[in-house]
Amino acid sequence: MRNVVMATIIWFASVAAAVAAGEPAGSLYVVGMGPAGPDLTAPRVLSIIEQADYFLCSPRLPQRFPAFGIDPDKIAFNPWEDPPDDDAPTGSPLDSRAWRRQRVQDFVLEKIHAGKTVVMMDGGDPCVYAPTLGNLLVGLDDRYYEVVPGMGAFNAAAAALKRSMTCAGARFVLLTSPRSLFDDAGDVGDIVEDLARYPATLVFYMALEGMADLVQRFRRHFPDDLPVAIVYFAGYPDREFVLRSTLTDIVRDMAPMDETWLGLVVMGECVR
Repeated sequence: MRNVVMATIIWFASVAAAVAAGEPAGSLYVVGMGPAGPDLTAPRVLSIIEQADYFLCSPRLPQRFPAFGIDPDKIAFNPWEDPPDDDAPTGSPLDSRAWRRQRVQDFVLEKIHAGKTVVMMDGGDPCVYAPTLGNLLVGLDDRYYEVVPGMGAFNAAAAALKRSMTCAGARFVLLTSPRSLFDDAGDVGDIVEDLARYPATLVFYMALEGMADLVQRFRRHFPDDLPVAIVYFAGYPDREFVLRSTLTDIVRDMAPMDETWLGLVVMGECVR
């Protein structure tokens, strides 16, 4: 009993010292949960989940990952949704994102300074088009968290295509989205024309809904027979589907799929 008391005193003293020094006493983990399920999640995530005092994630996640044993009672809130709250802003989307970011960071800092372990469960690769590092943790000191990526949609799509993304003489692989590539870019035609000068693999996230516009832009500078593939539901064992086509025909060929979100677009000789 005396040992337990002494250990408790030491723990509280260490937490107090960490708080006084501004150092984290607990831990924040940002973990990639894979695009589809536990098979595409890093094995280390299991041990992190076992340590968790709090989860920041969708309340649907325990059902998607039943084998992980995520305790739904430990879910503090969904960090990507605005709860019904009188303090939530009613202005622009930018105000809402800033308010959500502050709410998340305040919660995280309070818990880790109290010696708790917080686990934020993000998509496949938290470092590529994911909301946690791209928005919620912007400005937070790097020492407060660790990132444990799962397999991202890019890796899952490449595996489904059974191709190397750097094959066929590709000089580089470009990961982007139509919005990232074209918004505030000035003369967008120059960007596409510059890309056409080099053999490359071009990978587009969030491109399905505006595919017709994307194809129109690229046909100005790329050959009509440029190979184009769409990997739908990359990493989902029961839903994954690969559609191979060309720049000329892809819009027509994708029409029967009736899916405007979960699909990664890959252009280049590597998908031939």
